[in-house]
Amino acid sequence: MPHHHSCKKPKPYLIITNISKRQNVRNLIQIGASFGVTTIFVVGQKSFNFDVTNNDDGNNKSSSSDLPTAMIDGIRRGKMTIIRFDKLEECVEHIKSLPCCQTEEQQVEDVDNNNSIQKSNNSKPTIQIIGVEIDPSSVNLENEPFTNSTAFMMGNEGQGMTKKQMSVCDGFVRISQYGGGTASLNVSVAAGLVLHRFFHWSRGDDVVVGQQT
Repeated sequence: MPHHHSCKKPKPYLIITNISKRQNVRNLIQIGASFGVTTIFVVGQKSFNFDVTNNDDGNNKSSSSDLPTAMIDGIRRGKMTIIRFDKLEECVEHIKSLPCCQTEEQQVEDVDNNNSIQKSNNSKPTIQIIGVEIDPSSVNLENEPFTNSTAFMMGNEGQGMTKKQMSVCDGFVRISQYGGGTASLNVSVAAGLVLHRFFHWSRGDDVVVGQQT
């Protein structure tokens, strides 16, 4: 399958919102890091403490942080950036203001300076927002429906994506299943499959489904 990139080096992003279980939030962060996500956008999730600056006990841990212990030092050193928003609309507006190949430093500077968000030039590709959801309009993940840098948004563990979440997405992907079990995968497992596929697509790799070794 041809690999068409609008961006020179497409990047994956992750939007975390409406996730109920603390362990799933941790897993999403770790899985994102495993597949090249360096910026995570968090909407709401106010009961989850993403802080890595306070209560340092000297052992690369923060006693008040809910982040995975193994991730805290890397986040402190800037290997991953977590940007928080109160409302989904604010998050989407920020994402859409970013050229799809913008550097991480430019993103953080925009937020830290509280600058007004400038609308991106329509002639330039922007970051896609793709929902991972079972929907009639969803495209099979194996078809790699990507065009440039993409922010993936997962659904809630029990209810899936809300109408509001779905309304801001540029499209949807679904994950094929071949057994007779549940149609719904654990949210972090689903994220891992999607990000793995995007990673290979972004490198121009050909992934053959069902190939035996």
